[in-house]
Amino acid sequence: MEGTSGAMPKEKAKTVNMVRAIDIARAVEMFAPLSAQAEWDNSGFSVGDPQAAVHKVLIALNCTLDVVEEAVELNCDMILTHHPLIFGGCRSVLYNNVCSSESLQGRSIATAIKNNITIYSSHTPLDKARGGLNDLMAKRLNLQNCKVLSPDGFGVVGTLKTVGTLKGNSGEKAGKGMNGEEFIKFVKKQFGLKYLRCSKPIGYSIATDGRIAAAAGKITKVAVSSGSGQGSAKDAIAAGAQVLVTADVSHHNFYQPEGFMILDIGHYESEWEAVALLESIVKKNFSKFAVSLSKRDKSPIYHF
Repeated sequence: MEGTSGAMPKEKAKTVNMVRAIDIARAVEMFAPLSAQAEWDNSGFSVGDPQAAVHKVLIALNCTLDVVEEAVELNCDMILTHHPLIFGGCRSVLYNNVCSSESLQGRSIATAIKNNITIYSSHTPLDKARGGLNDLMAKRLNLQNCKVLSPDGFGVVGTLKTVGTLKGNSGEKAGKGMNGEEFIKFVKKQFGLKYLRCSKPIGYSIATDGRIAAAAGKITKVAVSSGSGQGSAKDAIAAGAQVLVTADVSHHNFYQPEGFMILDIGHYESEWEAVALLESIVKKNFSKFAVSLSKRDKSPIYHF
């Protein structure tokens, strides 16, 4: 997918009044270089004209048909997202009402083209960037002494700062880590979750009569990987972490060795801060530019 080349000269940034799509993309790439994207990724421009003038941008996590139609209604010239619209190929671009994921993608592309909307996405570059999504996850969990988790640049690992603010905790436990149940409650609180999925919690074992019995074990080191990060479990264990917080964990990956657990907080829930992050990048570089945040971009998963 097309990205940008070179950086916008600083003197031009001060004098040019017209903002182009490529100017906004360059600002994003100064924070999250396109060259950092994974081989399988499709970040960059996917639809429209990078040289087109932009008067208003809509920012969202996902580029869905709802988001594209929202951009049309709001008279936006550009859509800036974390997840690419075209991911894994597109066999047709048809403006029809056929109900399928492929037709929704095609209608999204067709609608954007028809309304002269340019689309740019920063996916894995925004995950990996310093101050990017993995760092934001670590910050939300109050992790300290953080380091990059995996050789490919994904994930962060750090020391858990136990503050003793959870119900049932006392200040005396500060700095001594949490057991599995305490950590699960902490994660739910920090990410505003009602539900999450996890492997067998550290500090618990299943008794022979089926009841859950307490066992030894504390969480002091935590790894995080935004989005589909179950592949980082081995790196988390190698780094000495007792837990990996990520999303999109498959059935068999919930089988983890004793002393290690994996938490699935949801893909959307692990990356929703991308919207505010992209907004801050745009506003920092274009202070008087019109920016809207999508109100129709929601998690596609419903819990009952």
